[in-house]
Amino acid sequence: MNRASTTNGHPTTSALAQGGYNAYFAQVEQSADEGVGANVTGAAPAEQVEHGSAAASVQPPRESAPPPQGAGGPPSPPAPPVPPPVPPQTSATPGPGSTATVSDVGAQREGPAQGPTAGPGYGAGASGGAAPTSSTDRFGQWADPAATAASAERQQAHSAAAPGQERPAATGDRFTHAGGQGASNVDTSRVPDRIARYDHRISVLPPALASPELLADIAAVRQAHLQSSSGVRGALNKVGFSFGLSPIEQRAEDRRNRIRRPLTTPYQIAVVSVKGGVGRTTTAAALGSTFAKLRPDRVAAVDANPDFGDLSTRTVRHPYGLTLRDLATAAHPLDSFSAVHAYTAVNAADLAVIASPWTSDASDALSGDEYATGVETLRRHYNLLLVDCGTGVLDSVTDTVLRTSDAVLVVTPATVGGVTGAVATLNWLSSHGFDHLIATSVVAIVHHHPVKPTVDVAAIEKLFASAQRPTCRLPFDTHLAEGGEVDLRLLDKETVLAFEELAAGLADDFPRYEVGPAGAGGRL
Repeated sequence: MNRASTTNGHPTTSALAQGGYNAYFAQVEQSADEGVGANVTGAAPAEQVEHGSAAASVQPPRESAPPPQGAGGPPSPPAPPVPPPVPPQTSATPGPGSTATVSDVGAQREGPAQGPTAGPGYGAGASGGAAPTSSTDRFGQWADPAATAASAERQQAHSAAAPGQERPAATGDRFTHAGGQGASNVDTSRVPDRIARYDHRISVLPPALASPELLADIAAVRQAHLQSSSGVRGALNKVGFSFGLSPIEQRAEDRRNRIRRPLTTPYQIAVVSVKGGVGRTTTAAALGSTFAKLRPDRVAAVDANPDFGDLSTRTVRHPYGLTLRDLATAAHPLDSFSAVHAYTAVNAADLAVIASPWTSDASDALSGDEYATGVETLRRHYNLLLVDCGTGVLDSVTDTVLRTSDAVLVVTPATVGGVTGAVATLNWLSSHGFDHLIATSVVAIVHHHPVKPTVDVAAIEKLFASAQRPTCRLPFDTHLAEGGEVDLRLLDKETVLAFEELAAGLADDFPRYEVGPAGAGGRL
């Protein structure tokens, strides 16, 4: 019974190796006589079937028929039990027209066939790929003898290509060895041995050669650098030159880097003076704006004057009139920064200002407890606090400010009375146990008039230098003399430079950490 093969464009042997309709009928219609004849003579494949990248192997010969007798040979003994499959052995292939001996038939029964799967136009597979003696296939169809002989030669060459090695057999779309093992038995000769080529450890630079001192010598010849933008250098740079910073610009960069010194804990600076009208509030507003403009962290200015605090009039007023007392007596918790920030007003320099609760209708002055409660909340969200104190050093709020401060700025005018008040302030701090504030104190000498002062300012600086206290001159400025809101953009360059020097002098006393040999830091 001949049926037209239905392979859907695939080779017939590939369809038989995969199973299916044709493979089913090929096995059913095979007669016992044809199976015996095929096993006796030994079938050779007509073509080599490829599936993917490996060749498909034939199915083992049917064992239902007894092995036949060879030509002229004695009758074959009963077949022994079939042992487990073993790797095939390479043997010589008999030529066309020869018959297989009993030993050849036994080899077929012991090992799996290595040829293509039997199907229409092919004989049954035999070990070693022996050539058939008949010109008809297993279904009785005519097979070309020349093509069959050529296929036998190719099968013989393929079997003898790698003696002593197993050839993978195709089972479906997975390749296994003759022993039925999985992917773990894949021929390792085809896998590139990349690990063996890198069995030794690659040496790297030792840590001593990677030190910053030695690597600094490998810097680029033409490194990028800051260029001058003012003066003659700046003018030449605009027409194609590349001059670096001038000495004045370099000092300005160093000064601003000192102001940006990082803070590890909240830091509070008290601005004090026992004499009124010396420019204490104006100095606090301009100094706080300078810190807020140049520092990346949060800076706040607090008006702690219990009498007539006007810090908000020199900076910015709160749109709803909230004060430090409102912050201290808030009914809801102030855990987030946005909740605390609602009680502050921010000026053009990003300085947060907390106003004093003093008004013309107020009956109670700001107390020390209210200040302590409000500042405790501010310390959780602001790194740097500047507090404008009143003239009465004996007030409870001023005493609380001094006890919670880390440094003090004493403001004095360039007059004999002002210098006398500054000296009295330092003496009072020393006599009341605030020596730690004197060690970090700075004296600011304020010029209130554009003309030259009547006193010798150098003598005043020498007086405070004898007490080992630094001083800073604040020149007269028309914008500050107006008495309105302080805007750093409207100040003279000399005044801006003076306040930056004052801020850098105070920042030099900021606490810092020094890293030890083991990496442990300690506060200085």
